[in-house]
Amino acid sequence: MGKRLLIYFLLFTVLQNGFSQEISIGKRDKVYSEILQQDREFSVYLPPSYNIAIKQKYPVLYILDGDYNFQYVAGFLELQGGISEVIPEMILVAISGKGTNEYRKNCKPKIDGLEDSGNAEEMARFIEKELIPYINKNYKAADYKILGGHSVGGIFVINTAINHPDLFNDYIAISPALWWGKNAMENVMENTWGKTGSTSASVYISLANEQGMGVNEFIKKIPKNMMEKNIHFQEFPNEIHNSVGLPTYKWALGNIFKNWYVKEEYFGSAEALKNHYSEVKKQYGSIFKIPYTIVGNTHYMLQKNEKERAKVQAVLKELNPNALVLFNTYRAGKLVDSKDYAEAEQLLKDALAINPNNFDSYDVLARIKMANGNTTEANETIDKALGLANKQQARQWQINELLETKAEINKKT
Repeated sequence: MGKRLLIYFLLFTVLQNGFSQEISIGKRDKVYSEILQQDREFSVYLPPSYNIAIKQKYPVLYILDGDYNFQYVAGFLELQGGISEVIPEMILVAISGKGTNEYRKNCKPKIDGLEDSGNAEEMARFIEKELIPYINKNYKAADYKILGGHSVGGIFVINTAINHPDLFNDYIAISPALWWGKNAMENVMENTWGKTGSTSASVYISLANEQGMGVNEFIKKIPKNMMEKNIHFQEFPNEIHNSVGLPTYKWALGNIFKNWYVKEEYFGSAEALKNHYSEVKKQYGSIFKIPYTIVGNTHYMLQKNEKERAKVQAVLKELNPNALVLFNTYRAGKLVDSKDYAEAEQLLKDALAINPNNFDSYDVLARIKMANGNTTEANETIDKALGLANKQQARQWQINELLETKAEINKKT
């Protein structure tokens, strides 16, 4: 009996180990800083389409105290960008704080006569001269970039927005600790914004249901015309200091990308599609990824209008080839449902000519081969799709769709 129990235990252990796997939401990277004379580590989140789309670049959100804030911000970007598609998919670069004392020193500016000063300007130079160039070289980063920081990190965000207004497109200061140094940032602001009455920086400042942060006092001293144009302030009375980050990012990023978002969730014509993304490119410098929801809904609205549908395909090819791949693959899937296999297969060939590594296109192609009775080819095609999906680190829900097709094919054999 003892031997049998041992065998069962060993078998259970082997099975557990065989099915267990790590789930990763990002990677760790680092760059040596000549300015700071040290290695600086950071965590990187890459959006769902990152390894799938071709020649696609993404806006970048840089955040302070990255080891503390990375997981929740990455999850938020996955939901809002990758799943809900109400903001663009984006890259997250979460800069390590390297411990409390180092982090606070890096976030506080040097102010004459203030003993508790820091080296925020050196940190800003590191970000500008070393970190951003590294990200631009090694990741598919668009020129559009945002800086976010919470509490002490909010001091750094505001100081950088004041002294380097054009370093980032937008700045998000989450419940910033503006009580620091007996409200020292008020003097910094009054000697800059107070004198010029203007700035090119776009700044979002939030406050939870807390007292003594110095935020309201700081806001009151910002010139009125700037509050109406560049500086955005939002209080969250139902949040505490440690919970206000999530609603702040939802508010700020939603506002930043409100003109990117398509409220109707579809386009009724090729002209409307082209006009919208022409304005998007003017404002953001890039179209970013066109959402799958928009592509699918546009096809649905135009499915009986062949002439306009062809115009949409031509515009998508011009604006964003990845969106054309999505459109053709989506339409091919609908044609398979109506058994129009020849047209569907041609659409997929066109899609794969643009992106030969799109596993969704191979998924639909496998279903066509299965419907035509070519189960061997269908199996080979879906296996190719699965291989590509795993290589491209597709999300598990995407792989599950391929596995469903695989299971259907196996039933036919």
